[in-house]
Parts: sequence; C-alpha cells; structure tokens
Amino acid sequence: MFVLGLLPFLLGFLGKYHWILDGFSHFRVYYCFYFMFLGVCSLILKLKKEAIAGLVFFLLSGIGLVKYYVPIDQVDSVADIKILSINLLSSNNNSDEVLDFIINEDPDLIVLQEVNQKWDTYLSSLGSTFPFKLTEIREDNFGLVVLSKVELIDPEKIILSNSGVPSFYFKINMDSKETHFIATHPLPPIGTDYFDYRNEQFTNLNKMVKRLNGSKVLIGDLNTTSFSPNFNRIIEGTSLRDSRLGFGLQPSWNAQIPFISVTIDHILISKEIMVTNRMVGPDIGSDHFPVIIKIGI
Repeated sequence: MFVLGLLPFLLGFLGKYHWILDGFSHFRVYYCFYFMFLGVCSLILKLKKEAIAGLVFFLLSGIGLVKYYVPIDQVDSVADIKILSINLLSSNNNSDEVLDFIINEDPDLIVLQEVNQKWDTYLSSLGSTFPFKLTEIREDNFGLVVLSKVELIDPEKIILSNSGVPSFYFKINMDSKETHFIATHPLPPIGTDYFDYRNEQFTNLNKMVKRLNGSKVLIGDLNTTSFSPNFNRIIEGTSLRDSRLGFGLQPSWNAQIPFISVTIDHILISKEIMVTNRMVGPDIGSDHFPVIIKIGI
C-alpha cells in the first residue's frame, strides 16, 4: 500500500526530465494525507513497522507544506495595490457572475487569461472604471488582457518561447515608487512539445526578472505548481517568492473538481513587496478560481 503513494511521490522529483513525471509532482498534499492515513491505520492495527514508515513518509511529503502556513516578516510599504488574476475559461458564458465579482472586489489591476473576442466584448463595460488596457485577443485559450485604474508605463507585448503565446510587461508608479509587472500564461505541459515550450518560457521569465532592478510582480496561470522541479526554472537566482507564504496553499484549479485541486495560478513577488492579504475567490464559471491579492509596494 505504501508503494502506491511512495512511487508517484518520488517520481515527481524527476519532473524536469519528462512531462509525465512532472505530472506526479503536483499532488504533494494528497501524498501527505495518504501516508498519514496509512500510518494511522497501521497504528490502530498494531503494525509497528508500517506505522513508523507511514510517519516517516508523512513527514517527508509534508515538510514542504509547512512554510505556506507560517507567518513571514513583512517590510514597510508606501502604497497598497489590489490585484485580481482570473483565468476566465474561454468557453465560460457566465459573464454576469464575472463582471459582478470584479465590480464587488474593486481591484486596481486585473490580469485576465483565456480572453477571446466574446470575453473582450463582455469586458468592454469595464472601460470607464479601468481606463488603461493591454489586449491580445486570441481564440486558442491564450488571449491575455490587463485592465488597470492606474497608468501602465512602458507597456510591451513579449514572446518568451517558440510557442508564440503572448505575455505583457509594464510598470506602475505608486507614490513615486516604480514596480515592474509581468503577466503571462504558458502552455500546459501536455506532451513533449508543450512541456518544452512551457519550460522555455520559464527559463526566459527567469532571465527577464534578473535583468529588472527594483520591485517585481509576476502574475498568471503558470500551468505548474510550486512543487514541480520546473517551478525553480522561474525563481532560481531571483528575489521572487510565492505570495501564498503565510496564507496557506490556496488551490486555484480545478474549480469544477474541487476534491482534486492544486495551485497553478500564481502571483510571485520580490522581497521588497509586502502581502497584506491573499485569497482565492468564488466559483465564477471557470475551471479556475480567481486569485485576489493586496500588496504593499
């Protein structure tokens, strides 16, 4: 029984070599609970060796989860900004729910993924509230839109892999402090080509972040969890950290199958930035839950 959990748990650490192995890396929480369950059952049945094995594997699989629930020291900030990241799901027709959610949350900045022409039309009603806009409309689930109440400085569409999917770079100035933003949505790692394209995008994101001086925020559905070894392709050697630290795991996908949920929608921030609040929003008809964050910059 232990092998059923131990094998996929260990295979996940080899995820940088193959997309199937990468898939095993994302379910760390479930491995942790599986080993805990087996350990408790073994203890009840007085199976000493099995109970010890369950405890050991429970600790091994769970040690990386603790940091998400431990409060972290924060730095002082000069201004607060509220951000939404929403993967709309291009086939989602619940426009009223989405628009009501956005209006009620009243963010300063929104990054929207899977924006097609239909969704761009729905979003047009927000134009007066969010006068600054970056748009790349596509019908292939990789359309990207940024809406903002504050001016987007030096905006640029960037291509970070041979897949050709768009990302946006821009800056925001709040109380005379400039912050760099990147909005991105890589391909899902389904098959060798998409796996390679996604990882190429991660590597180029890493290079880009290293070139930027000052505060940085990376936003989007990254199609990976932080437990994948490929996640390090983004953050290695940078000052980026997971904004969930101190706020819990906050799974964002799959909203339609909530008992198998992982976090693939991320907001990564540099150490200069304080997170004052972070949460996932309600079901708005997408297969992703929206991510809501308030940061001090």
